[in-house]
Amino acid sequence: METLVRWMVTAIFSMTLAFAAPEQGRGALPAAKDAFAGVAFREVQRTVLPGNISHYTFDIRVGPGQFDMIRLHRVLKEPTPGHPVRTVSGVLLLPGAPNYFEAVFMTPLISQAIPSDHSIAVFLAKNDIDVWGMDYRWALVPPETTWLGFMKDWGIAKDVQDTEIALSIARFMRAWSGQDYSPLHLLGFSWGGMIGYSLASEETQQPDSLRNLKGLIALDFGVKIENEADRSADYCDWVESDRATLDSGVYNVDNGSFLKKLGALALSAPKGPSDDFPGLTNHQAALFAGTSNELSGGQFWHFVGGYLDESGVPSDLRYTKARVWLDLLQNVPTHFPMRAGAEQDLWFCGKTNVTFTEHLDQIAIPLLHVGAAGGFGKAGFYTTKFTKSKDVQTVLVQRLADDKRQEDFGHADTVLADDAETTVWKPILDWIIAHR
Repeated sequence: METLVRWMVTAIFSMTLAFAAPEQGRGALPAAKDAFAGVAFREVQRTVLPGNISHYTFDIRVGPGQFDMIRLHRVLKEPTPGHPVRTVSGVLLLPGAPNYFEAVFMTPLISQAIPSDHSIAVFLAKNDIDVWGMDYRWALVPPETTWLGFMKDWGIAKDVQDTEIALSIARFMRAWSGQDYSPLHLLGFSWGGMIGYSLASEETQQPDSLRNLKGLIALDFGVKIENEADRSADYCDWVESDRATLDSGVYNVDNGSFLKKLGALALSAPKGPSDDFPGLTNHQAALFAGTSNELSGGQFWHFVGGYLDESGVPSDLRYTKARVWLDLLQNVPTHFPMRAGAEQDLWFCGKTNVTFTEHLDQIAIPLLHVGAAGGFGKAGFYTTKFTKSKDVQTVLVQRLADDKRQEDFGHADTVLADDAETTVWKPILDWIIAHR
């Protein structure tokens, strides 16, 4: 993000704070601040969760367009409104794609199948971490929107820019609410890991005084894949079709609608025959989308580990409750930018260097990679070799033998599994505390 934009964020946010006290629970901030071009707060909400945990959401305008909005989240221990505890450190969580912060990092808000405090955001907050999160602008586009020409240029660069804005605001607000103004850690899950690495690469070109990151946590993701067999040929084949699709004026990937449909049918007609996966019931089809590597055209990883028969058909999930997975499917965003998908395919093809990580070899901040054996796993660790960081730690969650990888702990199990608190979130907490 340009230096001017960074300073504009700080200036606008300081004026915004003059209009709004942290105690207010809900309501639009005064329209006077709309006179500022670029970044402006639109609405603040506060929800109280068990254990004196407060969940704030801030809708923030980041551009002149109707859908140039992001949503910033803050989750922290707050005995009284507007008076948080002194936190150990701060971290910004970025979800995958297509997904929302709440669905991935505060899953009890979208599913009653798990305890109300079973989420990484609440777990970290209970342990005195100042937790922040961001919903990408594309995630907030209403499902009923049909004309999507405004998404033409929405890609990795746009998400990186919005993340820089979110980090700048989070740092300022931390200082204003009695914490400190130091840089934050960033945890990127899946697509969020791609954005995290891109941002860290970009920040190497900024002076230290303008950098927002002090550490990067890649949650089951890597931007460099060593094993050529894992770089599916499908991704390379899709590069040309992606370009043709963009040239034809199609700017949206509608995977979200497909996933919503799978989840809805699995709950409304579980024993009915699946139209999308012939030979399976609707319930089996929804689980199959999570346990197989078919959803993204033959990727080497799966979302959730399951109990599979000889044909690869799941009877149940191993680590995450099936109902939680179905609830997640029904709560994914409808829209995802075609340009972002095309850039991801180019990235995974692995035959072309992408500009977003051209300074990967200059990243020197501490790195933590947490991998799932059935997800990216060790393949994600390879990325660290391209950086110059001298502080690199890795954690691998593996439950089964190597030859049972197809049923092992999966990509989304890292945030959804029944025991994720001890296997995934606790090592992350320990790392954040050690790098406070």
